[in-house]
Amino acid sequence: MLQEKLGALKRKLEKEQMVRLALPIKFSFKDHDVLDFERFLSFFNWSLHDVPVQIDLTTCQSANYQALSLLVLYAWKLRSQDCKVSFKIEDKSDIGASFMWINMGARGLFYILTNPTQQFHGNKFKPLFAVRSANDFKVVIESAESFTNGFNVEYENTFRYIIGELLYNTLEHGKVFGGQSLKDIRIPSIVQFTWYRKTNEIHFIIADVGIGIKKHIEQAYPGQESDEDAIKLALKPKISGTFGANDPYKNKNNAGMGLYISSNIIRRLNADMHVMSGNALLHISPRDVTGRTLATEWPGAFVHITIRLENNPAFILHKIMQEFRDAANTEQVTADHSEESTRFYVGINNHFGRYAEDKDAAIKFRDRRLFKAIEGGLVITIDFDDVVSSPHSFLSALLASPIESLVCKPTSESKLSMRHRR
Repeated sequence: MLQEKLGALKRKLEKEQMVRLALPIKFSFKDHDVLDFERFLSFFNWSLHDVPVQIDLTTCQSANYQALSLLVLYAWKLRSQDCKVSFKIEDKSDIGASFMWINMGARGLFYILTNPTQQFHGNKFKPLFAVRSANDFKVVIESAESFTNGFNVEYENTFRYIIGELLYNTLEHGKVFGGQSLKDIRIPSIVQFTWYRKTNEIHFIIADVGIGIKKHIEQAYPGQESDEDAIKLALKPKISGTFGANDPYKNKNNAGMGLYISSNIIRRLNADMHVMSGNALLHISPRDVTGRTLATEWPGAFVHITIRLENNPAFILHKIMQEFRDAANTEQVTADHSEESTRFYVGINNHFGRYAEDKDAAIKFRDRRLFKAIEGGLVITIDFDDVVSSPHSFLSALLASPIESLVCKPTSESKLSMRHRR
């Protein structure tokens, strides 16, 4: 009897505290045939923590599958923030958001979150996927190929390449874990495809709630001024947010060609790509690349692509990819030369070992190399990667005077940054 009373009291308190988020009548990226991500993203409240949340789909009469799929990530993110999340749907509805939610198998989202080998089970023409492993990668690729069966083999290869590169990016860089409330399990990325028969178009979205493009890129290219700048940089050739133990400016660990080539293929296909991360939205169209800063944000990143299917594309994949690679290499040689001439990289482990404790060696290096770099107006990066110990006397001998000289000469073009990665 006491247990029943306590249970009833708990339910009453949850009902009183519940935050109800009702979908608008229309829940879609498009508004009068214009993509409006600003309006759409204003629905998401990322500040909710440790409260019961109900997401009401019954209020929505018209929706878009890719837009609805982002609710899955939103619910998972709220769960990681200790929210108890539920959905209100109309089981017998044959229209609107409730029907579409059931149609793509989204009702199983919390079971899939906690069972890393499970997938959504929905309509084969509106598939929704959780992506957190190489096996999930394979399942999504196989599904993507089913949309292009019977088309020119080069078209199939092209579509597979684009999907593969975007999946690789979200697997590698969209990684985020759920914290104590979810026992540190990985929050999957999601992929949703929709084939529109009347226009013979495929619309798909690949999304995550990871660290976002800016924070990822800044691991190798610190000091990005905005999310928009970071996205534009990520689309350049040979750009990656990861690098090895050697000088990151001379020996990038990742070729970084995937997004560059994919975005250029999208333009050649007369398709459209939208990249959203943080508060920035970048639109890659056949005509140009435009970006803008929104008042709303998306933690992590998502890519939305629209491709019209064609039986005879006017190019062969390996030839166009070689064209892009050649252009990228030319651009990178110029960029590398400029970068090397303006930067001075110091790997502490390379010069002083894992136990950087030799004060005299620090003074000699400072006088011989650091002051010269400052006089030359170079951007100086001090990398402490893999350094176990570095006492105050060593650091003072190496850095105190150079820092003082920079402070005393505010007009100097030199900049000093320090990095420690584990």
